[in-house]
Parts: sequence; structure tokens; C-alpha cells
Amino acid sequence: MQAIAAFALRGRNQAILSVIGFATLAIFFAPFGLFSAAVIGLVTLVKGSAQGLVITVIASVFMLGISSLTGQMVLGLEYVIFYWLPVWFLARLLASHYSLSLVVMVAAIVGMLAAVVLATMYVSYEAQWNKVVLDNLLPLLKDSNLAKTQQELESIIYDIGRQIISFGAAYWVLSMSASLFIARWWQSLLYHPGGFGEEYRKLRFGIIFSVIALAIVLLAMLIPANALPGLAVKGIAITLLVVFLFQGLAVAHHVVAVRKLRAIWLFMLYVAMMVFMPYEILLIALVGLTDNWANYRLRTKPV
Repeated sequence: MQAIAAFALRGRNQAILSVIGFATLAIFFAPFGLFSAAVIGLVTLVKGSAQGLVITVIASVFMLGISSLTGQMVLGLEYVIFYWLPVWFLARLLASHYSLSLVVMVAAIVGMLAAVVLATMYVSYEAQWNKVVLDNLLPLLKDSNLAKTQQELESIIYDIGRQIISFGAAYWVLSMSASLFIARWWQSLLYHPGGFGEEYRKLRFGIIFSVIALAIVLLAMLIPANALPGLAVKGIAITLLVVFLFQGLAVAHHVVAVRKLRAIWLFMLYVAMMVFMPYEILLIALVGLTDNWANYRLRTKPV
């Protein structure tokens, strides 16, 4: 990873090649897209916001050109608008000596606004959205030989469509933040080994933000998600849970570092997150949320 970061910082051409290269690889394996945006974040953190923006603009021109030739213009626009530009903006904030916690909170606020926009668009274009989801998923469910009637299958698909809307903003915040974390990690590898780990383990969002988040989560549990208010509040709540998932993981990393535990404990935690999804994720997010009052890291004593 250090070699990749060093290559991207050699010059403008290398940075653009890295951005486009990772974006192309993402066609075959989606997580490579995180590294594409991370290169933009790295250049912005190390060489400044102006250089980062130049790389973003030039890479965007190449990306949109390639996308138009392959008939994937929408995909190209998604990368530019929803990944590269937001990560450039977040990296610019981080490079301006804002704390990592504050920058992630900014990403969360942007994500909450996106949740409201998605919910509004869903309510406004519900019939069209349901048709798109139905056309894509109904054949798959029919092929799965589920013992369901046509009406029951359609009901399941419509519910999946609402879930996609509810989780859309949270996924966006997760992707933006992950790319920013990778960029900061790369910067740390090159200029301050171990620095990102120290910074991430201090991630904390404060009591005020936690109280607001807790109120929204409780509200989301009370309002049915079958109309605009319920959909919007649910999308905001899920976005906030993703943010506090980061803090919960910061607590776990702190405990492992302070107690000098083996890295296998963190590996097992991440495996458990995938195996016991979403329960393990909710539990870790709850740890992150309550940490703002309980301050688990202060209570963790070294061996």
C-alpha cells in the first residue's frame, strides 16, 4: 500500500493514472472504487486542495469520456459527483487542520441531507422506482422457487426498494469516510508511520451530537417508514448509526492497543461484523454512541 501511495504522489500523471486505474478495476470488484477516491484524498492532503482539485477535474474528464464511449455515462457521473468530489472536499477540510471527528461529522450531516432528498424523490417517483426494482428483482425471485404468490413477491420487492432508499445515504457516508480513512492512512505510512492509528483511536463525536442522534434513532423506531417523514427519519437514523459504528470501532482499536492484545482480536471483530450482520454492527454502533457518556477508553487501563 505504501508503494501505491508513493507512486500516486510522484506526479500529476501518476495520480490520474491511479485514480482511473482503480475506478476501472472497480467494474470487476466494487471496493477498488474506494481506492480511486482515496488517491484524490491523498493528493489533497499532501499537496493541497488546488492540486487535488486539478487531479479530480482531469480524471473526471477522462472518466466521462470513457463512460460515454462505453455507454456507461451514468456510472461515470456517479463516480465524479458522489465519490471523487465529496472525498476531495472532506480531505480539504482535514488538511485545513480540522479534526478527523469533525470531518466525519460533516460527512454525516451531508449524508443526512441526502437521506431527506432520497426519501423525497422516492415519494415523488414511487411508481417509477417500484417498476425499476420490480423489473430487476421479480425474475430473480421467481427463479428462486419461493412458495409465494405474484402479489406476495411484489410486496417483498417493494419493501426491498424502500430499504435501498433507507440505506442509500448511509452507504454513501460509509464509502466517503472509508476513502478518506484510506487516504489518511496512506499519508501516515509515508510521513508519520502509526499516525493514522493514533488519530483514529481518538475518534469521538461528543455528547450533543450523540443526544441528537439518539433522539432521531428513537423517533425512527416510532414512525412507520411508509411515508416521507418515516422514510427520511429512518434514512437519517441509519446514517447516524454508521457514524457511531466508526466510533465503536475506534474504541475497539484503542482497547487492543492499550491492552497490547494480538491483532487477531480485531480480525475476529470484523469477521463477526460480516457474519452476524446487522446485529453485531448495531452493537458496535451502540458502544460508539454510549462511549460519549461512558468514556470507555478512559476506563481502559494498560497491562
